[in-house]
Amino acid sequence: MAMWRAVDLFLGYPMKSCAAKLCVVILAGFLASCGGGGDVAGDVSTFSLSPKEISIGCPPDLNPTYITIIGGQPPYRIINSWPDAMIVDKTEATGKDPVFKVTATGTSCVNPGTITVLDYHSKMVGLEVKMETKEAAATTGN
Repeated sequence: MAMWRAVDLFLGYPMKSCAAKLCVVILAGFLASCGGGGDVAGDVSTFSLSPKEISIGCPPDLNPTYITIIGGQPPYRIINSWPDAMIVDKTEATGKDPVFKVTATGTSCVNPGTITVLDYHSKMVGLEVKMETKEAAATTGN
């Protein structure tokens, strides 16, 4: 009863019918259920990889490079452009800031290679993979 008196005072006139009171309650329920939702509700504005590009040895040094997916909307599809030259440990990732690893196969070298990551909404981000032969790395000082 006190709630209806507060509504009457707020609106400036008494609400006489039950239908009008019911409409106010339903409208208040809709407004209360409307909210932000956070990252799960829709697109996340940032979608990137860390690091953005990598260099791996060819022939491989067998040390994998770990790549973190930042933002976007899971699940993520991971597409390897050159499976003969690079090994990506998974084709799909889920969760918040998932990680995948990249290693060289040692059977062939490609420069540059690309790994493409697509999120649930088909937003795309790419990772450039540079493969350096041991001789090239030695002459550049890496």
